Amino acid sequence: MSNISGTGGEQRIFLRKASGLIKTASLTDTLIYDIGVVSVGLGVGTMMYYGPAFYPGGDLLWGCVIAGFMMALICLGMITWSVTLPRSGGIYVFGSRSLPPFLAHAISFVEIFAWLFYCAIAAFWIVRLGIAPAFAMIGYMTGSVTFQEWSAALYEPLPTFIVGSIILILSSIVLTMGMKVFLLTQKIVFVAAMLGSALLIIVLLMYSNADFIASFNAMMGPIMGVDQPYQAIIASAAANPGGAWTTEGADIWTTIKVSNWAFLPLLGAAFSISIAGEIKSVEMSQTIGMLGAIAINVVIWLITIALANSVFGYDFIGSAVYNYWVPGEGVITTPTDASITLLAGILTQSWVIAVLVSIGFITWIWMWIPAMHTYGVRAVVAWSFDRIAPAKFGEISQQTHTPQFSIWATTALNIVFMALFCFTAFFSTVIILIEAALLAWSIVLLAGIFFPYTRPHIYEKSPIAGRKVLGLPIMSVACALGFLGSQFYFWVLFFDPTAAGHAPEQLQLVGGVFVIAIVWYAVMKAYQRSKGIDVTLAFKEIPIE
Repeated sequence: MSNISGTGGEQRIFLRKASGLIKTASLTDTLIYDIGVVSVGLGVGTMMYYGPAFYPGGDLLWGCVIAGFMMALICLGMITWSVTLPRSGGIYVFGSRSLPPFLAHAISFVEIFAWLFYCAIAAFWIVRLGIAPAFAMIGYMTGSVTFQEWSAALYEPLPTFIVGSIILILSSIVLTMGMKVFLLTQKIVFVAAMLGSALLIIVLLMYSNADFIASFNAMMGPIMGVDQPYQAIIASAAANPGGAWTTEGADIWTTIKVSNWAFLPLLGAAFSISIAGEIKSVEMSQTIGMLGAIAINVVIWLITIALANSVFGYDFIGSAVYNYWVPGEGVITTPTDASITLLAGILTQSWVIAVLVSIGFITWIWMWIPAMHTYGVRAVVAWSFDRIAPAKFGEISQQTHTPQFSIWATTALNIVFMALFCFTAFFSTVIILIEAALLAWSIVLLAGIFFPYTRPHIYEKSPIAGRKVLGLPIMSVACALGFLGSQFYFWVLFFDPTAAGHAPEQLQLVGGVFVIAIVWYAVMKAYQRSKGIDVTLAFKEIPIE
């Protein structure tokens, strides 16, 4: 380990000689980790919920295929980065060895700000799209007023915040118990989630659109006080005073925009870059983990979405959700969000099926939380190793080999984000943060094109250093493809106000986070310099293992 002289004597460049993190993740663990962060259930849920409603006429199936292809390109670049620098910490590790240090820290800061915020959003979705509809379904089918009241209560800000915060704390407890425990729980939850998805597919295979119309009208007619509510909802959307819902005028751009809702969860396929230093056989595990996660999720999405469109009806799903978000005089829709779990319960007339499908949906979303939280934690720990975060954040428990302080510090931040999302209007639209994180990924992938030439002394130690494509380093080619894929979706999101957009107040939020990051780096650099430590020296070496 290189040393430098400081005012207090000889000091190491890095916080210590070894990270304290251990290699515990197998190929299977990596694959499940990436599949879980993508989330089969969340992808189906968001595509079916937002797609027909806000992009009428957009082809959901082609949207999934387009998103899967572009995400595969991004993963190719991330795989080469992960193999070249197999350390935990996400894009911070890559950026800090290829970009100006302040920029590397800034894009990492913005990225983990987004991922930690999305831990809170995932907890919010568990409450609003999982638990609340399940309670409503039980109430409708059993006649239980109590369950209906509980469902209604969970749509209020305070109950959502309380239950969501409990979910975030439970996730953090799992993380503090160590990577082996975390990976084991992910396997268990993964099995439950896959069973829920399989059950939904089986249910959809057993029924027809005529069956659903009959069930929906019979159950919801008395509740809504409307004769033939299925047909009434579609007719109401076509005459909605806030703007008619219609598939007329849909084109390829409509399908490309709807693909945003498949692409957003697919970003999770590359999240194992955050634990690269804890993965065994990193090249094979990362390659199969990332690309396998994309393939498995997209195939299940195609099957489930095709069946859901056939059974529930594309026009009905779009009309019901559209009317829910664009209410007006005479507008008719379901009394609660028309989530796919709610519709499955109505289809089968069974609250048990509704609950089981909901559990599957909830477990898929749950897998987001500890995995995304881990990404944020590992980045903060990597900052600490390079001395641009306080040493406390880099402490690793000797018993569990986990950064306990960093886990609970970021948990507190998650709960703050949960409060902001529940109680403020400004933070209710934060998908712009994913757009910012995607830009950060683009910058790192762009740097990866030139890395074999700008840092040859590091790249030559990589197991892929001798591999060429058309005479060019394989890393340069893979990162170029990844850069094109990430830029494609950055601009699609930028010009889609429903999925992200570029409203002035949103851009101000992202700009503010960038400013905080740059100030953070400047303060830490000055503080370490006062102790005789030049933090920039760390960025010239391979990160500690």
